[in-house]
Amino acid sequence: MLELTQNNHFIYGRVDSAPDTFLVQCGALTREVETPFSEAVYCARYIHETQKEKIKLCLSGGIDSESMLQAFAAAKVPCEAVFLRFLNNLNQFDISTNIEKCEALGVSYSFVDLDVLHFFESGKFYEVAQHYACPSPQLAAHMWLLEQIDGIPILAGNPIAPIWKAEHWYFVGLPGELHTSYFNFFTINQRAGVPWFFLYSPELIASFLKLEVMQKYVNRQITREEEYTYSEKVKSYQQGGFRVQPRVNKFTGFELVRQHYDKKHGRQYGTAFDELFRRPLEKLFPFPEQYLQLVPQSYLAVSDNVSEGMSNKMKEK
Repeated sequence: MLELTQNNHFIYGRVDSAPDTFLVQCGALTREVETPFSEAVYCARYIHETQKEKIKLCLSGGIDSESMLQAFAAAKVPCEAVFLRFLNNLNQFDISTNIEKCEALGVSYSFVDLDVLHFFESGKFYEVAQHYACPSPQLAAHMWLLEQIDGIPILAGNPIAPIWKAEHWYFVGLPGELHTSYFNFFTINQRAGVPWFFLYSPELIASFLKLEVMQKYVNRQITREEEYTYSEKVKSYQQGGFRVQPRVNKFTGFELVRQHYDKKHGRQYGTAFDELFRRPLEKLFPFPEQYLQLVPQSYLAVSDNVSEGMSNKMKEK
C-alpha cells in the first residue's frame, strides 16, 4: 500500500453523497509536537527508512524547496535534488538560487530539460493534464517532470495557516482539488513518493501553528486570507528553525513563458497563456462548488480560546 503521507493521514476527494463538494482531511496527532525543523528532519528520516529507492527532491527556486532541502541535509539522508530546466534558460532566474543552496550543502543535483513552449503548443500539456485530472497547465509540466524521474520523488508543498472566518476556520495553504493533482500522479501510477512534504505528518503540520508568528492566527485575530503574506510564511520558516531568507521576488518559474505568449498575442498579465492553455483544462475539469476542510482542533491547542472538536470550512466557489 502506498504511503503518500505518514500512515496516509491526509485524505482528499469528492464527497460521494455530495459530488460538487471536495473534502480534505488531516489526521490526528499521535505524539508531542516539536519544532518545525525537528519535525521535518524526523519526516526525512522516516521516509528514508521506509523507502528502498533513492530519494529525489524536486526543487524549484523558492523557500519551501530550500527548507525541505535543509531538512534532508540535516537528516543526513542520501538524496539527490532534481530541477526542471526550461529550454533557453526560461526559468533559470527561478531555479538558480536553490542550485547554489545545493552546492553549499553538498547535495548533488541534476536537471530534467523541457522545451516548455513545445510542451504547450504541441498539446502534450493537455495529454498529461487529462491523465492526472489536473486543471493547471503549469502543474501539468510538474507532472511531466515526475514521469521522467526514477526513485522516490518528493515535492515540498508548503505549511498552512488558520484564518478565522467568524464561524469557522479556513486553512490557507491546505491543498484543494487543484493541488491534490500531485497526489493523483502517485495513486494513478501506483508510485511511491511524497506529493506534499510539509503535510507529511500531523505533527509537522501542527508544529508551524505553535510558532510566535502564528499566535495571532490561532487566537482568531486574523480574519482575511490576504493578511497571510509571503513575509509571514518566511517568518514561519525562520522561527521554525530553517535558515532561509526571503527572495527578492516570489516566482512560479513560468513568468517568462507567460510573457512570451503575451508578447506574441499582444496581451498583458499572462492572459494569453491562460486563454490558450488554462481555460481548456478548467473546462475539462470544473472546480467543485464547495470545499470542506477537516483539521483536528488539537493542531490549534496552543490557544485557550479554541475548544475541542474539528475545524472546518464550507466555501462557495
